[in-house]
Amino acid sequence: WSESRIVQPCVDAIVEKILTPPSKVTWSYTYTRPGYAKKAHQSVPKDWWTEDVSELDIDVFRSLLSTVCAARLLPPPLIGEALHVYACKHLPDPLNHAAAAATANGQSSELETAAAKQRRVLETIVTMIPGDAGAVTGRFLLRLLRVASYVGASPSTRAQLVRQAGAQLDEARAVDLLVPMPSSSDPPAYDVGAAEAVLEHFLALFQRPAPPDERRRMSAAMEKVARTFDEYLRAVALHADFPVGKFVDLAECLPDIARNDHDGLYHAIDTYLKEHPELSKADKKRLCRMIDCRKLSPDVRAQAISNDRMPLRTIVQLLFVEQERAMGGGGASGSNSAVAPDAIAMLAARKEKEDEPPAPAADHKSDVHRPRGDHGERARADGAAMTRSLSASTTKTAGAAAPRTAESRGSRMRNK
Repeated sequence: WSESRIVQPCVDAIVEKILTPPSKVTWSYTYTRPGYAKKAHQSVPKDWWTEDVSELDIDVFRSLLSTVCAARLLPPPLIGEALHVYACKHLPDPLNHAAAAATANGQSSELETAAAKQRRVLETIVTMIPGDAGAVTGRFLLRLLRVASYVGASPSTRAQLVRQAGAQLDEARAVDLLVPMPSSSDPPAYDVGAAEAVLEHFLALFQRPAPPDERRRMSAAMEKVARTFDEYLRAVALHADFPVGKFVDLAECLPDIARNDHDGLYHAIDTYLKEHPELSKADKKRLCRMIDCRKLSPDVRAQAISNDRMPLRTIVQLLFVEQERAMGGGGASGSNSAVAPDAIAMLAARKEKEDEPPAPAADHKSDVHRPRGDHGERARADGAAMTRSLSASTTKTAGAAAPRTAESRGSRMRNK
């Protein structure tokens, strides 16, 4: 009781100063934001008080901010900035591997005490986030979600953060979606379920009716989220223990209409293939089946054609698309005319190499090695068939597109 009699007048005095217009602030304050330098006649920033109050205990801070909010004199984004400053000061960043490793090396009792304190701070901050749109950024919400996973926050706290972050997912970057599991592995394993849940809440917004202007804004947000999510896929693909089935499930979370192009998806799949060289042919085909070759840009398509990690079926599809585009542009010319023949030759050679069985281990008198010639002949025949097929499609398209001259038309009439 005696303590409350001391604390409350102090809180009231601080609130009075916070509610003072910045133009009338004449006292000193702490402000160390990057890029800000005090000048003789520079105006006082609106959030001048946020760093000073971040030094308070969480209970006093909550009482202070509740009183400020009740006055309804400050905009919600300013309240959100105060929460952001407090969180940055008192909560860990799980993406900071050095800090995470230092935490993991501590005593178990100390870790539990620190985690309990951080959990209490986090859950208090989440309850104070204003419900107004734009009060806090999507990136800040995702940071809180990372902390929630790290310190073991309550399911209700995590659910609220997932819901709010999903509504502002278009503000995020790929790194914001990385939610490390509470472990000391290096590289860290990520909680992909959290990112998937955030994406599902974002996609659920598109099922609601909206006016045309809002639909256009949401479509632009969808395109941005698709690019961000493909970058996220590329990041999780670097983990050696990430299962191929989970990667496919994540990639297919986005609907087809979300991706205007498949460049980002291709790079993510290529990264996964590079980091998981032991994949079976079936798994490689399963991954590359998600790529729509017609949605690749010319540069990425050319890169994919010469990529040894791509399955042969995918490269054949890419070659046909390349020829379709070349013929559609009035015939093979420029760089397109050089890509197809070289790629066809490479494709035939690669198929011959893949179809040829390995050499026998030891017994040179054995007949096991004899079928190698048959495999080589069959591979060369298949390669030649591919070459004829692609070349025939080029000739056929070019012949169909060539205009008939008057002489040829007359010759046809005479023959008739």
